[in-house]
Amino acid sequence: MPLRTDPALYEAIVSNLSLGMYVVQDGVAVFLNPRFGEIFGYQSVAHLVHRDFFSEVYPDVVTVDLFRQIHEQMLADENPSVAWAQPSTRCDGTPFWLEVEAQRILIHGRPAILGTFKDQTDCQLMAEAMHVSQQTLRLVLDGMEDMVYVVNHEHRIIYANRRMLERIEGGLPAGPCHQVFRGQDRPCEDCFVEKVLDAGMSTHKEFYNQVTRAWYSVIEMPIRMPGQERHAKLAVARDITARKEAEERVRALSHQLMSAQEDERASLARELHDDLGQRLNAAKIGVETLAEDLVRQGDDFHLRAQRLGHILQGSIDAVRQLCAGLHPSSLERLGLVQTLRDHCRQLGEVHGLDIDFKSAGMQGVKLDSRCEINLFRLAQEALHNIVKHAEAGNVKVRLVASHPIIRLRIEDDGKGFDSGPSDAESGNRTRLGLIGMAERVDLLGGEFQIQSKPGEGTRIAVEVPCPITGRNAQAENPSGDDFLTCCRDVGF
Repeated sequence: MPLRTDPALYEAIVSNLSLGMYVVQDGVAVFLNPRFGEIFGYQSVAHLVHRDFFSEVYPDVVTVDLFRQIHEQMLADENPSVAWAQPSTRCDGTPFWLEVEAQRILIHGRPAILGTFKDQTDCQLMAEAMHVSQQTLRLVLDGMEDMVYVVNHEHRIIYANRRMLERIEGGLPAGPCHQVFRGQDRPCEDCFVEKVLDAGMSTHKEFYNQVTRAWYSVIEMPIRMPGQERHAKLAVARDITARKEAEERVRALSHQLMSAQEDERASLARELHDDLGQRLNAAKIGVETLAEDLVRQGDDFHLRAQRLGHILQGSIDAVRQLCAGLHPSSLERLGLVQTLRDHCRQLGEVHGLDIDFKSAGMQGVKLDSRCEINLFRLAQEALHNIVKHAEAGNVKVRLVASHPIIRLRIEDDGKGFDSGPSDAESGNRTRLGLIGMAERVDLLGGEFQIQSKPGEGTRIAVEVPCPITGRNAQAENPSGDDFLTCCRDVGF
């Protein structure tokens, strides 16, 4: 049984299409659906049916000739089906973008054109905006002095800005990035491609390029690139060679100033000890001799001479303490361990602190003078900070040697502080000493760590690769299990 078609069904479908529909035969509009009228701004399309499509229905006089020409070509069987997009205007003159699909059909055995209209204004504006944005972005990237490039998961460069192309001297290279940038046959040790692409994390690194002999700071992040199934890595690289060289000059100058300061201290200590100290000793001896000669002159002269002797003795002690502070001569005579032990004992007695000092692996070990004085200054500064700021009752100082590393640990049970960055004025003043300590560790090529929280005390850890010499250094310097046992013995 043949299916019967319901004209009302066709009418309902066509009237509710989101596309504007028209049928033109012999240049006359024989059908227009309501959506056609909405697209072009007509309140109704009933009065437009059976009127000339090109002169009375289609409102844009600028593009009407294009419409007529396309229709004529289709009727001549040159293009039975055509689709295109173009600018147009509504009946009130408002411009918009129009997408058209048309095909040749037969009505009562005679040719006609069935077409659909779609308002693509929003899509076209987005496309134009994207095009403008892409052009603007390209101009911005090409105007940057930083090198910008994109690498895929196979380490291939798929985009490079002007600065990057100048760096690689030509177009995009075919080789992997590690070969192009650093002349290596395998991925770089500090390569973050997997971390960036698989984990979707942004990273930052600084590295020295042996090929260009320059330092670079690189920020890397995952992005999506057109035509790429997987994420790619966007990298922005900045040449920081000048900054690194300036930092190195400042560091070298700081080291020179620190060494010069120690030399000046040692020189001043010797001058005070050898000159002023000897003069005061001579004056004291003279006064004591004079006091003996004045015994018969009465008690008054004898007491006055004794008081003068006491004053001179106090001056001598003050000079000795000043010399010890400027440059502890006991380092040369007694070594680092005994000097630190004596310093901890004296400081604890003066300030009422329980300072527990222990060492391990230092028997028979002889350090060079630079290492000794800087390790002593590190401990001296740490203990000074504890006395001045920590309000601690107990302090532990540990010095352990494990060739070729010297480890110094200083821990207190004081009030602690926030060891992170601080803008507080008092925090900046307090940390000048910590900065100086870090500079000394850097001078020795070591590592410096500080752990502290408010109310939880402070722990300072120093490791320096100081050269260890001496005939018994190899035999008495612990290693392996012996070293661990030694560390446990001193509570390290």
